[in-house]
Amino acid sequence: MAHTNRPTIIRLAVYWIIAAGMTGIISGLAFATGVVEWVYEDLQRPLWLPPVMILTWFWIAKTMVMALALWVVDRFGHGWARRVSIGLLVLLYLASGGWLAGFVILRDVTFGFYAILGSWVLTALALLVIGRAQKFAAALMWPIFAWTTFMLTVSFELMRLNTSMQLVGL
Repeated sequence: MAHTNRPTIIRLAVYWIIAAGMTGIISGLAFATGVVEWVYEDLQRPLWLPPVMILTWFWIAKTMVMALALWVVDRFGHGWARRVSIGLLVLLYLASGGWLAGFVILRDVTFGFYAILGSWVLTALALLVIGRAQKFAAALMWPIFAWTTFMLTVSFELMRLNTSMQLVGL
């Protein structure tokens, strides 16, 4: 793609609007369906689980930074890794939908854990490929990887504390 045909700041605005809409849907569903009360009042949870508003703000920041990384790769990325990176970032957004379906709608801590595990693997892969396409976009992905790692830990603890599943060796 010629440099003159690369996405402008308008596309970044569109990416941010879509990301904001997505976070609004997830956040709205979490509060409207009572999942927040379910997690904080009904489930056994780790003592180190932050308050829901902190989790919400970090989720919003993660989604918006992913949109920025998508635009940076789309605008400044190069080579085969540019297209693959765009695809992986779109898959990461879809993985959020998987978590939404499993954890928020079905209220299944095990499904939520496996959805976050898949998202973690996908984030690690995306980080590697994005690094080949555009270094700054890869730098933007490190906090996302850290956040996903933290949420993987939270999901594992919720699953461990709230299922009768025996985890051999853990």
